[in-house]
Amino acid sequence: MRRIPSGIHGLDELIQGGFPPGKNLLIMGAPMTGKSIMAMQFIYKGLTLGEAGVFISTNDLAENIRRRMISFGWDTTPYEEEGTMKYVDCYGMMIDSKLRDTRSIRRVPGILAFTNLSVVLSELCGQFWKLQKSLRIALDSVSSLLMYANPDAVVRFLHVLIGRFKMINAVSMLILEEGMHAKTVEVTLQQLSDGTLRLVHKDGGRAMIFLGLAETRCPSGEIPFEITDKGLVIKTQ
Repeated sequence: MRRIPSGIHGLDELIQGGFPPGKNLLIMGAPMTGKSIMAMQFIYKGLTLGEAGVFISTNDLAENIRRRMISFGWDTTPYEEEGTMKYVDCYGMMIDSKLRDTRSIRRVPGILAFTNLSVVLSELCGQFWKLQKSLRIALDSVSSLLMYANPDAVVRFLHVLIGRFKMINAVSMLILEEGMHAKTVEVTLQQLSDGTLRLVHKDGGRAMIFLGLAETRCPSGEIPFEITDKGLVIKTQ
């Protein structure tokens, strides 16, 4: 089976070469465990392989996400210019209604604008599908959606959205702040996903734990990693 490289040094060897195509992963963890960095790293890896990327931000300006990626050496500007990298900003217009779309940034009026977000993502997915581009998608974060909307509405929205991603064989990552939400919500989101990965603080360091991943023999136990100036790196024994 073809696998999708994660972009994280040392991880793919542990999961049979990478993630299965067309799957959705829930990335859970407490704040500052590296979830957003992992999503950025995953998106950028795809760009370097000639794939397309969409980064959906619900808690920061797209411009800030871009700058943060550049700080790790992941400059998406060339890929934006060629049209393979798009940012979807669900936050910016909530703090500045004058913000407008750019060539690579699509603005959504607000976090609760599910219909607008759905339309934008359908358009982008359709564009990349026609170009026969493999697509990676990151949503940072589901927790922001849950802060503003009824959990049942969020789950229903994500259920449809994930289905659309699967139709075009995209690999998607949904980020969730662990501990912010009712356990039933966490379990429901895990049920919607094809795999769940937890990032944790451990003994002064960090570790990741696979709770499961479709079509993959997942490593058991904790996988130590560190955050370097080049992103997440698995620590070797």
